[in-house]
Amino acid sequence: MQSDIMVHSIYDEIRGGLLSKQLRIYLALIALPSVTFAQAIDTNRPGFTSSSTVVARGQWQIETGLDYTRGTDSSRTWSLPVAEFRVGVANRLEFFLNGISWTWQDTGQADHNGHKDMGAGLKFSLTGGDSLFSTALLGQLSVPVGDKNFTSDRWDPTVAFIWASNSDVAVSGMVKISNFKSGYQLDNGLKWAMLIGDSVTTFIEWEANVPESGDNTHWMNLGCQLLKNSNTQLDINAGIGLTSMSDDYRLGVGFSHRF
Repeated sequence: MQSDIMVHSIYDEIRGGLLSKQLRIYLALIALPSVTFAQAIDTNRPGFTSSSTVVARGQWQIETGLDYTRGTDSSRTWSLPVAEFRVGVANRLEFFLNGISWTWQDTGQADHNGHKDMGAGLKFSLTGGDSLFSTALLGQLSVPVGDKNFTSDRWDPTVAFIWASNSDVAVSGMVKISNFKSGYQLDNGLKWAMLIGDSVTTFIEWEANVPESGDNTHWMNLGCQLLKNSNTQLDINAGIGLTSMSDDYRLGVGFSHRF
């Protein structure tokens, strides 16, 4: 009798262990969709600082928006769709086209409208998006396809270094150097983002534009991003000029989707 009890006890322990293992496997399978959903779209917009991640190989995404700028001289500028196409061409490497936009400008003395120069380039992720500190390098050439009032008539080169802290303190930044006809320009940004709930992110950002010849401009940028699902994002943003040579303010709304 005692031996039967011992046998049943061993059987129950083995059976319980197998059930426990099956339960863990089942729960892991249930969790897989949420893990996939957690890999949400990561956009360059809004704000100055670009994302330190790249679009995965074989995927592509579009980021679009409507921008309005009020200048210090009371000029008004509208731009639409302010589009950027990004596609993953290899592991840690993406190709992009940006600056695809039609612009209307009222200077108070004359009205201009037309499309701007585009930019074409590559972004390479140095560390990948899973590390606590991610970095990327960006290289771009402007494509002189804009109308006469909105083109530099040059293939202006730009290089940038992007970094981001992926810890609880979400801080990121970008240092960019461009070579324009008027000389070199250094642009720098520092952004702090905060997650509210599961789908809303707000940010505040300092932006500085320092041309070799001309006046420096500084901005405080603010914004909010709403994640509709893992592939779709809406945003709203604003920028306030902090120096006398900066435009007064700028406003924007945007839509981004990953395919």
